[in-house]
Amino acid sequence: MATGDIPAYAGVERFVEAFDKLVAQPRRSRSRVPVVLLTEDAGGQAGRRIVRGLRGRLRGRSEVLASHAYVPAQSPQSAEPPALELFEQIAMQLAESMPAGTGQLRLPGYRLLHAVVTATAIDGPVEHRHSELRNHCYAEHRRWSKAADTLWWLGGRDQASGGTLIETVWNLVAGPLFQSLPRWLFGIGASRRMLGRGRNRRWYAEWARLQHGTPPKDFFRSALDHVPGGEGSDPERLDRVLMHALLADLDGAVRRRRANPWRRRRSTRFVLLFEEAGASDSRVQRFLRELRSAVEDLRCTSVIAVAAGVRSLASRIPDIVAADLAHAGAELTLVERQGMRAGQPTGIVVPVREGPEDDEQAAYWIGRFPTLVAPSRRWGPRTEVAGAAVAALVALAVAAGLLQGLPWVQAAKNSCAGATFLEDEGGECVGFAAGKARYAKGEKRIGAVLDQINRQNKQVSEATADLAAGRPHFRTVVYLGPFSGGEGDEDPVRGGTLPELRGVALAQKYVNELALKGEGDRVPLYVLVANAGHLFEHAPKVADSIIRRAERDSSIVGVVGFGQSRLATYRAIRKLDAAGIPMLGTSGTADALLDQGLHYYQTAPVDSRAAQVMASFVEHAAMVPQPDGKPVRAARVELVADRTDPYSNGLARSFQADYTASGGSAEALLVPSDGKPVSDALAGQSYATLGDLAERVCAAVGSGATPTAVVWTGRASQFVNFLEEYRKKSDNCPELSVLGGDDVTNALLTGSSPWSAFDRLSLYYISHGNAAEVTGEGARSYLEAYGDTYGKDSMRLDPHPALAWDALRYLSEAIDEAWVGTGRSDGRLDRALVQAVLYQGLGGGGFNGATGRIDSRGVTGGRRLTADKLVGVLRGSPKGAAETVLFCGAVTASDVRVKWGAGGYDCPAG
Repeated sequence: MATGDIPAYAGVERFVEAFDKLVAQPRRSRSRVPVVLLTEDAGGQAGRRIVRGLRGRLRGRSEVLASHAYVPAQSPQSAEPPALELFEQIAMQLAESMPAGTGQLRLPGYRLLHAVVTATAIDGPVEHRHSELRNHCYAEHRRWSKAADTLWWLGGRDQASGGTLIETVWNLVAGPLFQSLPRWLFGIGASRRMLGRGRNRRWYAEWARLQHGTPPKDFFRSALDHVPGGEGSDPERLDRVLMHALLADLDGAVRRRRANPWRRRRSTRFVLLFEEAGASDSRVQRFLRELRSAVEDLRCTSVIAVAAGVRSLASRIPDIVAADLAHAGAELTLVERQGMRAGQPTGIVVPVREGPEDDEQAAYWIGRFPTLVAPSRRWGPRTEVAGAAVAALVALAVAAGLLQGLPWVQAAKNSCAGATFLEDEGGECVGFAAGKARYAKGEKRIGAVLDQINRQNKQVSEATADLAAGRPHFRTVVYLGPFSGGEGDEDPVRGGTLPELRGVALAQKYVNELALKGEGDRVPLYVLVANAGHLFEHAPKVADSIIRRAERDSSIVGVVGFGQSRLATYRAIRKLDAAGIPMLGTSGTADALLDQGLHYYQTAPVDSRAAQVMASFVEHAAMVPQPDGKPVRAARVELVADRTDPYSNGLARSFQADYTASGGSAEALLVPSDGKPVSDALAGQSYATLGDLAERVCAAVGSGATPTAVVWTGRASQFVNFLEEYRKKSDNCPELSVLGGDDVTNALLTGSSPWSAFDRLSLYYISHGNAAEVTGEGARSYLEAYGDTYGKDSMRLDPHPALAWDALRYLSEAIDEAWVGTGRSDGRLDRALVQAVLYQGLGGGGFNGATGRIDSRGVTGGRRLTADKLVGVLRGSPKGAAETVLFCGAVTASDVRVKWGAGGYDCPAG
């Protein structure tokens, strides 16, 4: 029978196809799934037949394909089942229907709560009741744990009364060792499991904190409420805690562990099937309501539920209403491909009707043709464990032999101990810094800033360990930057990592001081740092590690960094965007950064805006020196670019378009590079070496016939090398006037300044905001914080630390607004809410930062950037501070610069 031959239920094939894909969907791409509610006229059997058919699909022809529970309909005459019977029925069926090779389903959290709510009333002194409850729970635990029951048996009788002398001595010795000690350890483990951190493990601690106003320190003391007769023993509250425990365990059961081959074979969701949901006050309906709420609260992705016979829907719960099964299949397909959005209804209502005569055929087709496709493996889990053990023994034997004679093995100090990622080809460690782990071994100042961040993280962890209700716990932000590179041309200082890291550390300190001393309306921040590798080459892999960590740690709400516009940076942004993690750029400027995903927001002005300012400056400014000492405007421009670098190519293309539009002419000269040109590579004259390029520029500038300026859009390291070649070509090469992009500022951060390479240089360069000239509280706070910590060194007025300060402060403001928007409910503050605030825009219409006004909202057609972002042109000096010669854009909300220069030239509109 083909799928087109099924007339009984309209769209059944599309609905079943979507159901199959959701059941077998890969774990990393899952989101929560709405509960499917099949409703029909009284007395109808279509919904029941569909549910039975789905059960047949999950059973398979020869073996179970996915773990599932099937709850049959209760007869109208039967009494309502006890409160816990439905939970036990589902838990037992899920455990019994685990597919072959996937191991035993353990539900430790649910079993623990079940033991609590089935305990008899506990009397006696209050200070001993929690111990009695623990003893009861351990007795129930022994029913499920063979190891615990064996230890108890070895410990003998509870009291050493009667028996031989040997038995009495054995009981005295073995009782504490095999009974009391395991029971005490069980209590510690139970408290850690229920009160621990993590996306699906902190729900009970949050629930208990809301009930008592303070975070619980011992599970069994707070669990006394759930013992029959306690304050929390009413049916609805019991359903809630049992449901949360069950779903948290199911989510944990499909979370892979590398050393557990049974876990790796758990590739399908758990399916709950209900033959009859009944009226709104029925036991199954109560269960479904709690299921829907708990799935949303825990963001549970491991469960899919289908309920038939829905006679009455609870009006207080919003639903997606589908016209028929085909429409429902389309909705579920959309969930499978794009995931559930925050706030989307937790249920989908589907009306079903009887077919004229083919209902039995349709039910048969649903159950048997075709069946769910489950992945298969060549080797069983036991074979895999045995093979891994043998391989490990062989590897240890080989390693032991090598260690005897190879000197390089002794260099343990060069390993990546303390980092959470593998080392790259150059021997550097990439990934997250852990504790005292060092990045950029040749740059001691970075280590000092990492120490500062570690101290601040420790302070905020201690300060938020025991908070009252209504005050937020810390949220975690990851700084992603290139720490590798050593002491060469692309070292971390020249790449901007050190100044950016300083800005992040200062912003974290500033935010936490306000949050911890305030009234609870601000959220403190914990900062992790991650090394993206030399030139961001490992950024995509590190982004994967950030995503994996964010899955385990719900406190991670965003990433800042991306200070270099490279192809690897783009791939990392796309990965983080797909995972729903908000990102704030620091000094990255390429327009293409914003095309990588809707979760990325721009702090620095983009290259197209900088190019407009550069074109306006070259058109009007007297920047080319003359023999008589009086500078004149440039009549000719030599545009130097690297078409293999997205940043350089994009800036050069935009400048060439803007400058030629004003009547100028800019010939493109391409620096030598072995890389692959970008997709929209700039056309121009290529040179084999920087020496050849320097010779061409020397000839053009030295002709004297036409005032010529150089516009440098390449990297700072290339610029310094070019100047050295320019000096070597001839002592007759004239004074050189250069307008550089913002990356030239990296050459000013080190001792090897451009004037050390060529002293007859007039250097102008783009700046993303000189904090000393930016008015407003944001700039003053930044300058005070920097001066107090690092003094008034050369980096203080560099845009890199100021941009990093603004990026973290901007993200912090969004987190604060999301926190207030939750009604100060710590459990509801997550990445999705922060993303919503960033996309809608800060409530105050933006943020006055150290680099000017920032308003990077994405609504109303915006591109998540500040259209009139402040841009400056500075004239550098080898002896003193740079001089600002152009300022265009929004300094604050009320101070927008629209003119520049003595001639009152119009600033580009942005």
